[in-house]
Amino acid sequence: MSSHPGSRSSSQASSADAGRRRFLIAGASGLASLALAGIGCDTSSSSGAKVSSTPAVAPPTPVPKIAVNLPPLKPVTLSANRANALRAAHEIIEHYTHVLQNPSATIHAVRAFGKEFKMPDGSGAVDWLCHNFAAEKTINGQKYVYFPRPVEVHHDSFLKTFLEAGVSPDQPITVGGNRYTLKTLGDHAKLIFRCNPNNFSQYDAYYSEMAPAPTGLPPSAFYHEHLPWCLIAFSTLTPPSNPDWVNAWGEKISLDQIIDRGVANYETDCRGVREAIASNQNEPEAFRAVMRKHSCYGMHAVYGFFSCLRNGYRINNLEARLAQLLDVTIYRLQGDSIALDREFTQAAQQPVPPAEAARLQAMGLSVPLLAEAFKVRGQIKLIGHAFEAINYAILHKLFTITPEQKKRMQEGEQKLYENLVRLRAMDLEPLRNFESNGKFVSDIVIALGHAARALKLLTPDNPDTAVLSAKN
Repeated sequence: MSSHPGSRSSSQASSADAGRRRFLIAGASGLASLALAGIGCDTSSSSGAKVSSTPAVAPPTPVPKIAVNLPPLKPVTLSANRANALRAAHEIIEHYTHVLQNPSATIHAVRAFGKEFKMPDGSGAVDWLCHNFAAEKTINGQKYVYFPRPVEVHHDSFLKTFLEAGVSPDQPITVGGNRYTLKTLGDHAKLIFRCNPNNFSQYDAYYSEMAPAPTGLPPSAFYHEHLPWCLIAFSTLTPPSNPDWVNAWGEKISLDQIIDRGVANYETDCRGVREAIASNQNEPEAFRAVMRKHSCYGMHAVYGFFSCLRNGYRINNLEARLAQLLDVTIYRLQGDSIALDREFTQAAQQPVPPAEAARLQAMGLSVPLLAEAFKVRGQIKLIGHAFEAINYAILHKLFTITPEQKKRMQEGEQKLYENLVRLRAMDLEPLRNFESNGKFVSDIVIALGHAARALKLLTPDNPDTAVLSAKN
């Protein structure tokens, strides 16, 4: 998910798409390379997706901010253990979610703390999102409720987060004078879902809702940017005994076929990487390049596939295939982390124009400080997302963890602790001015939301306890 302030404007759409995965910094070639190396940038052309009955995004509706007067979050030095790591994540998430008040930070605070997370005035964050950011679209004469891409960034990401957090099916969702519920949102999401498992790019323009993209950048590929969230939502809502439905265009959707093809594509993306890491080689550049196309290093895809397995889908030997994918993911805790450190270090050594260095200095920043912030955030994003998928699989007893895997996981956990407390020791206030609308810090909140949930999934503090109790 991306960060942007509380209104659905055209500038938000640009910031949400371009900012989420590119972090291109105008005028600073070295820092631009840093962003590309650490976050991933797919600047390839669009797939030429056919656009059919593409609905328009609802007109922007400004959302007034809730008055808040919080002092800056002072840096704190902590030792690197689990309790302090979680404290660091909690303090940063809560503070900057309340300061920024944008939907992306807020939904990730719900991810970290659960459905009861509150806004600065004590109102519920879920209510705030559901009453301010939903929209309607009309397809073939029928009206549907949804959250537009400029708000939720990845299709059905709000829906799946609400479902996993145990939000009531009766949760009200309002658009203008019309009232819907979370159950209706789920029903409508299935009807407005379009996917050809033999050509995931077919509806790219439709899913981006940004054709042409405001910044001139191409829409993101559906397989890389939307499929994981859709899989979580639909495997939760749709029993494997009846995986097919017909959408609003009269097209048949076969969820089990989509899952199978998505896993097959990802297996191809990851081919050879485990073997390279096991033999102490650098991860192949071809693998690094394809992972830069995926959101959050492809870890959302892993979680999405595990969710399908947990919800009963078993098509085409899925359990054994995902057991292998788990092993690859655990190896990547080391391989990806080493690659990130190397790429960030190399990018930070590139020259920065004097004017850009002066601009940073005026913000209270420097190239070394900024490089460190990028690197720490990148490591938290990588390891936090990975452990969210891994711990989800352990929680639901999807696989048996081997002693070697456990050892690798312990090493990865310690590195996550170290980066979380390192982030808490930084002064994050200057970074709020680094990109417009505080986007850099908002994306820190996003990464921390997943990391905090990962740390809590196997504990009594699991933010999804309510929904787990209901399902088990």
